[in-house]
Amino acid sequence: MAEDRVLRKLKKLASRINAKIEAVRDEMEDLEIEFELLQQHINKFEPAVKKTTAKEEEITVILDEDEQDIDLENTSAVSVPKKF
Repeated sequence: MAEDRVLRKLKKLASRINAKIEAVRDEMEDLEIEFELLQQHINKFEPAVKKTTAKEEEITVILDEDEQDIDLENTSAVSVPKKF
């Protein structure tokens, strides 16, 4: 009699574990699909980012020493946007 009770409890526990395993499998399948979509988006945008960074690296600004020391307080060519 006690063995029957233990056997029923073990079967019930096995059933719970099986249900949880199935739930985890379903979640893993969903995550795999989302991961593949994410990888596709990354691969799609990666060439555009590489082109942008390559163009930015080619641009260099060279300033003369005189241009770096501009005194904005004493220049008359400074334009300030008007406030309305």
